[in-house]
Formats: sequence, structure tokens, C-alpha cells
Amino acid sequence: MRINSAEKQLNEKPYWLKHCNVIQPNEGNCFKEMLVGILPLVKKGVPELDIKPFEPLNLGAFEVNRSEDQFITLNGNLSEIKVYGASNASVLAAHLDINKKIMQFSLEIPKLRLNSSYNLKGGILLLPVVGSGNVNILLKNIKTTILGKISIKKLPEEAIHIDEMKVRFSVEKMRMHFGNLFNGNRELSASFHMFLNQNSNEILNILKEALQHELAHIFIKIWNSVFNKFPIKFWLN
Repeated sequence: MRINSAEKQLNEKPYWLKHCNVIQPNEGNCFKEMLVGILPLVKKGVPELDIKPFEPLNLGAFEVNRSEDQFITLNGNLSEIKVYGASNASVLAAHLDINKKIMQFSLEIPKLRLNSSYNLKGGILLLPVVGSGNVNILLKNIKTTILGKISIKKLPEEAIHIDEMKVRFSVEKMRMHFGNLFNGNRELSASFHMFLNQNSNEILNILKEALQHELAHIFIKIWNSVFNKFPIKFWLN
């Protein structure tokens, strides 16, 4: 790849970059195939273009606040969240509308593993939940829809820039394990985790909104680091 070293944009069209019609970029699944073609860049990263690897995703921290439920009350936070497995995503569908300034695509991810620190206080059923330590979360068969509002910016060549992004996802199955609970009481820990994993949908709903917000915050940076480097003249005209 030939690169403008000053601005870190491509200077010429790579042979593998799909070209789409600007009026009908979705005809024949063109925009979807374009995404499929650049996904390996997102997975591996391209240092000379400042495109960082997709693995792991660093989500930072978010608050957990659930106090209105009679069975589950949890307050605290998850921090230093690292997500593994997103690099195995595949593109299910994609849509681009330059006139309406909208980009949307759906991804399927077989498995995501989240490693995080936690600090929680509350209760599940009659069990008090107080502690801090490490938590491992396993998500299986994730389907994610990403909706972005876009603009065209000169960087210095004209390129797509995502101005806003929303992320929505569904999960088929989730399992969690919290370390350092109940002062090492294995029986209490086993009962707690059995209930937790049998009611994983309810627990996921507590975390979902914050996770979606954090994923949007990370994804907009990742995808802009890609689209900003590909002048539209090389793939959309």
C-alpha cells in the first residue's frame, strides 16, 4: 500500500478494495463486500495507517446500578474491561446512504470473553453480594447492529467520517464468574453462580445499556481510524 506519510491516508487504491457506485452503493451487496474486504485490516491493524488491532477491545469502566428489583439489587462498577473475540466477527448485512448520511451494518460474533475488575454491593435473592476482584464473562452467539451518522471530510482527501454511532446487540447465552465472593465459601459461591447463570438474561439486561454505550464509544474510534484512511475516490464514485 502506498501511503501519504504526513496524513496517513492511502495514496493509491489497493487491488483488494471493492469499488461501489456512489448512487447505489448497496447494489449487489457492494458495500457489504467492501466491509468484508477491509475487515482483516480491523482485525490485525495497520501500524503505518494508525489502524490499531481489534484485539483486545479496551472498554474502560462503567457503573452498575440496579436497586428497584425485589430479587436483584446491585450497585458498583466494572473497570479495566478487556474484550476478546471481536476479531472473529463476520458481516451479515450492510447499508450505506450518502445522501441521507447513514451507514448501518450488522455483525455476527461466535464468542466474546470479557475480563474485568469489579466492585459491587447488593444482593441476589437472600444472598448478600459484597466484594471486589476479577470477573469473567462469556457471551455466545452475539449479533450486533451498528448505526452511524456520517459526513464527508477532507483529511486531506475526502473520506467518510462517522459523527455519531449507536450499537445494539443480542446474545444467545451468557455465563459469569466472580472471584473473591463470600470470603471463599465455595458452597455459597456455587449457589450464587448457579442462580446467576440460570438467570443470565436478567443480569445481561442490567449490563446491556452500559455495554452498548461503551462499545459505541470504542467502535466509532476504530471504524473512523479505518474509513478516514480510505479516500472515497478509491472506492466510491
